[in-house]
Amino acid sequence: MGPRFILTAVLVATHLTLIIADESNNDWWSLNQRVKETLLENYDRSILPRRTDNGTVRVWIDVAIRGVWLQDTTQVLHVNMWIFMVWHDTRLAWDPKDYGGLEMLHFGEDEIWKPDITVYNNADITEVDHYGKTHAIVYQGSVIWVPPAQVRVECPMDLTYWPYDSQHCHIYLGSWTSHGWQIELNYENFTQKLHNGFNLKGSHHWQVDGGSLHRHDTYYDCCPEPYITMDVELDITRVSPSFISIVILPACVISFLTLLQFVLPLTHPKRVSVGCCALLLTLLELLWLGYTLPPLATSLPIIVKFYGQTLVVVFVSVFVSTGLLRLTDTQQANNYPPPQLLKTLLTGPLAIVLMLSKYTKKVGLSGGGEEDGEVLDEAGPPNYRDEWFLLAAALDRLAACTFLAIFVITLIAFVATL
Repeated sequence: MGPRFILTAVLVATHLTLIIADESNNDWWSLNQRVKETLLENYDRSILPRRTDNGTVRVWIDVAIRGVWLQDTTQVLHVNMWIFMVWHDTRLAWDPKDYGGLEMLHFGEDEIWKPDITVYNNADITEVDHYGKTHAIVYQGSVIWVPPAQVRVECPMDLTYWPYDSQHCHIYLGSWTSHGWQIELNYENFTQKLHNGFNLKGSHHWQVDGGSLHRHDTYYDCCPEPYITMDVELDITRVSPSFISIVILPACVISFLTLLQFVLPLTHPKRVSVGCCALLLTLLELLWLGYTLPPLATSLPIIVKFYGQTLVVVFVSVFVSTGLLRLTDTQQANNYPPPQLLKTLLTGPLAIVLMLSKYTKKVGLSGGGEEDGEVLDEAGPPNYRDEWFLLAAALDRLAACTFLAIFVITLIAFVATL
């Protein structure tokens, strides 16, 4: 047998296979068409699929969160979700034996009845079933509908712990035209928790920590029937690794510059320049926070309070540095001495605590005046420069310790709240 014979045999076999497959497909399409025509012959999709006038259509519902994004400026939660709904419609039941073992069909949205599920707390146009409009029907009459949805709901934000904040949001679902005696909504498989993985999925900016599905029955004075609402609760946390460099690191730099003023010599003119740099950085950070944070927030973030307190502390530190430069001014320090009480305190035990021995040696340890060892120029007016330097050094040490304590306590309090 030559190659031509083998090629001819393969082509003939392929042709026969396609003919058989085409006939099978024709039979399958014919069965589907027959079942749909039979079921929809007298079907009215505007009538609820209940067996009696007083019957209730039970709709089992579940959700899968596929992505979330919370917009800070508008406080609107954007959710991509799948809504799983199952109900029973006896008008759509058939016997598979009569239709070649066919057990499942797909119907379009406009062909059969479906529950009018609506998002009650929507903040914008909410799109439900924008990807597909088909229902899967099992032969017993069970209808399965899984419409994807883009939901936008209002979610008031608590920004106390921004940028490491967590938010608690709600999505309220329910029938728009029917009460609980007509359409009864319930949990799918009686489950409440939305499990991580398939049911919960976050985004690059927000992580879904957990979720749950609850049912609320509301009664009004006008009517005896309940109105059912399905409450989807979501706990989300902001994903903010970059804020360490944007918010936390500048706070540490500002604190360091503020304390650096008191490390420089008392007479160094750049002490005030360093403090002004810290003051400018604090103002720029506050302006950036004011631009970034939403104006609709009901709570003030702790980080904003921190920078507000830092602004006051840095301003006071610049004021203190300016005053210390004034105290150490040689033109003014030669004219009159500091108060005797301060001199006595600073040359006593307080000098040891503040490590002022470098300055007390020039003044005298007793805290006295001329008779305690102070050397005055007999040929000219008295010189009180060393006394003013001692006072300035003491104030410098006290200010450094105070500002260091303020920054450490504030930092510990801020970290403890995270």
